[in-house]
Amino acid sequence: MPIYSGRFFEVLIGARPESLWRLLSKIGVLYALEPLLTVIFVINMNTVWEKVMSTLRAQVFGRVLIQKVEFFDRYKVGELTGLLTSDLGSLKNVVSENISRDRGFRALSEVVGTICILFVLSPQLAPILGLLVLTVSVLVALYKRSTVPVFKSHGLAQASISDCVTETFSAIRTVRSFGGEKRQMLMFGNQVLSYQSSGIKLGIFKSVNESLTRVAVYISLLALYWLGGSKVKAGELSVGTVASFIGYTFTLTFAVQGLVNTFGDLRGTFAAIERINCVFSGVEIDEALAYGLERELKQKEVIDENYRLLFNGSIEKNQNLNLRYMSALKSSSNLFSLAWSGDLCLEDVHFSYPLRSDVEILSGLHLTLKCGTITALVGSSGAGKSTIVQLLARFYEPTRGRITVAGEDVRTFDKSEWARIVSIVNQEPVLFSVSVGENIAYGLPDDNVSKDDVIKAAKAANAHDFIISLPQGYDTLVGERGGLLSGGQRQRIAIARSLLKNAPILILDER
Repeated sequence: MPIYSGRFFEVLIGARPESLWRLLSKIGVLYALEPLLTVIFVINMNTVWEKVMSTLRAQVFGRVLIQKVEFFDRYKVGELTGLLTSDLGSLKNVVSENISRDRGFRALSEVVGTICILFVLSPQLAPILGLLVLTVSVLVALYKRSTVPVFKSHGLAQASISDCVTETFSAIRTVRSFGGEKRQMLMFGNQVLSYQSSGIKLGIFKSVNESLTRVAVYISLLALYWLGGSKVKAGELSVGTVASFIGYTFTLTFAVQGLVNTFGDLRGTFAAIERINCVFSGVEIDEALAYGLERELKQKEVIDENYRLLFNGSIEKNQNLNLRYMSALKSSSNLFSLAWSGDLCLEDVHFSYPLRSDVEILSGLHLTLKCGTITALVGSSGAGKSTIVQLLARFYEPTRGRITVAGEDVRTFDKSEWARIVSIVNQEPVLFSVSVGENIAYGLPDDNVSKDDVIKAAKAANAHDFIISLPQGYDTLVGERGGLLSGGQRQRIAIARSLLKNAPILILDER
């Protein structure tokens, strides 16, 4: 386009024998094509990247889901949530922002193309102008690099506000019971002031950066006016060529600035990738769970296309793992019959929590839970009752010793199958933010749970009467973590969920 702008000025001053309307028609075609091609480019790039991000999010979520329980002991929920939202979101934002004309690949192509055109127009003027633009742009880039700590502190201040809000609202009953509103307001006020201070400082740096960008353009233009004007006076260049150079100066300057911005974005992207790698490096997935889950996903893939995002990316990674477990694990068809007919035994079990490996919770425990009977574990707080529950659920594995069912080591069965034969009602039952009926139906792994089965389980748990008294009955939403229900109601719904599962082993973890 700058070339045609130069020709336009030559036509105006009579230095070019071409019809003005013919030249304007050519310029009009270019003006029409540029936005059309931009739309096609942006739509295609955005579509491809959205598909990539969907797959990446599903893979990260699936990877987190099959970690061992100690992984969740080590990292806060907020940190893991940040992987799927903030960190992966930053990757998406980088690409979205760099699809525009003056960023990313398009900026790179404009830099290369513009420099080539400048050399064609004037081999003498192009090297000087190109070197000047690059030098000034690099100086601006160095200044931007010095602002990284300011951006970082602003991001940390924003994260602190988010943490304060999440912690306050999730513990609102505790705040209310201790009259902690004033304390939380003061804490939040300090976080907001910190965010405000860093935001003002960031605004100052951004304004200086904008000014430096304009300085880069003006210096380049002054150099072009001086050099180009001298050559026009000497008859070495035409007015149209100089006008084209002016247009390409703007193009080159903003394209180089766009590349600089892209490199800055990439630093943030690499930081996000580093955080993701830091979380997953040095940790081992729960292989017994991964094998069973992948096998189920392979079956579900035929039924539901939504599982492909999780399944397709993991098949090659877990191929060797699957071959090993397929040869090591026993047939799952025998597990139910063993659990219904055999005793559950803890044989010389030693256990320490992975994050407190120096503290042994269980030491040489021998315990037999007879099939068909009810066994109660009674002891003081901290005696290890809940630890035994977590071992029976296979949230953790014994440090030494083994747990058997009908004489078979439970580790010879994958965890997906084991989860089908063990049902637990925890001390603090957790409900999902869906309806009462959906919470009870969660007890079965498949989606084909009839309402009659749900009602039957609720009646067995003595929950049916209070459920039908709710505004929408079984369709009543329970709120976040069941907050709209009383503690006793949540407990009975959790019991109904466990009874619906009809597992041979039922564990009630009471205080």
